[in-house]
Amino acid sequence: MLLKEKESHQSPAASLDAPPLSDAARPETIAIIGAMDVEIEKLLPDIQNRQEVTLRGHIYHTGTLCGQNVVVTRSGVGKVNAAVTTTELIKEFHVDSLIFTGIAGGVSPQVSPSDVVISTALVQHDVDLTTFGLQPGLLNGFSDRHFYADQRLINIAVLAAHEVVGEDNVHLGIIATGDQFMADRQGVRNVYEEYQAMAVEMEGAAVAQVAFLYNKPLVVIRTISDKADGTAHLDYHQMKASTAHNSSGITLKMLAMMKD
Repeated sequence: MLLKEKESHQSPAASLDAPPLSDAARPETIAIIGAMDVEIEKLLPDIQNRQEVTLRGHIYHTGTLCGQNVVVTRSGVGKVNAAVTTTELIKEFHVDSLIFTGIAGGVSPQVSPSDVVISTALVQHDVDLTTFGLQPGLLNGFSDRHFYADQRLINIAVLAAHEVVGEDNVHLGIIATGDQFMADRQGVRNVYEEYQAMAVEMEGAAVAQVAFLYNKPLVVIRTISDKADGTAHLDYHQMKASTAHNSSGITLKMLAMMKD
């Protein structure tokens, strides 16, 4: 039976001031992030003992989902929102691993709307320090422009996605991130040719960079809502609800598998 939503009567500071237990002394807590409400709303009714904590305008839903301790939140769109939210999840909620779930535009010719792309690595396609002799997408101080997903989480995500959408509709590959909604063919072609990306979106690589800095395992799961070309705006609005539903289903399957 689903429990009725509960509001926390503690202040955020009061609920978060206690020092964290050591990793060995506490069960794993998994962060689940979506950029928009539609990407997490199907998960919220199933969270047991759900409470809400609000920090800097973001609502974090805590409780258990499929037997796992979780913190579920909407980050907001874009790299800064995603990075701030990920930092809060790690520093304030002491999460052990991160799953970013939602929708994206298809870049590779191999993917079609409703297909699922599971990240092997993520890159920021809007980073350009080539004037200083760096590769496109490479940040100063880093030796690699990619931020890599965790292999264990990738394996679980693949198994879960196969069950939800079928093996033929699941792809592994690079996801490109930038602070723009890509909707032109030339831009898509440039991202594909430079990064060999399967999909493009606006948050994943920022989450992955923070996860890398804090040494937290991460995977990004994106269901393709559009082809990120001249028809992207129309396709996106037609597809976002159904594709977000697929992403939520995969997340729930993952949590059940991680518990087992």
